[in-house]
Amino acid sequence: MVGDNGYYDPVSYSPLWLWIACAIIVLVLLWYVAVWFYPRARAPKRAPAATPSRGDLVVRYRGLIDDIEAANATGELSTREAHLKLSILVRLFVEEQSGTRFSAMTLADLTEANQPGLAHAVASYYPFEFAPASSGDLAPSLQRAREVVM
Repeated sequence: MVGDNGYYDPVSYSPLWLWIACAIIVLVLLWYVAVWFYPRARAPKRAPAATPSRGDLVVRYRGLIDDIEAANATGELSTREAHLKLSILVRLFVEEQSGTRFSAMTLADLTEANQPGLAHAVASYYPFEFAPASSGDLAPSLQRAREVVM
């Protein structure tokens, strides 16, 4: 209907739209509540894995050192790759033995961590790991690795 000033009067919305908006808000809130309180499926608790004894660790890591030596002797691993693997291997051995994560530590961190054998071994591997060409004798490095894994 045209008003006195020539414009139409405002038309109100249907109340149905208000109820639809309220229903959507309630549904969203119910969804959040359901997600928050819904019991999640949980993994069954397992008994903690038996930690290997020190003797088992030594035997396993000695075998891995021997594998690196054999792979280098057959030419499967270069001297650089062998030093890289030895560095990782001694870090993992001390990590498994002590429970402290040494695999991501720098040489300075290893020195500060009161692991002199590990720090000395890793320091002796650095020149061969970062040399421009794969060179050097692997025998002293293997011996240092075996000394750490004692």
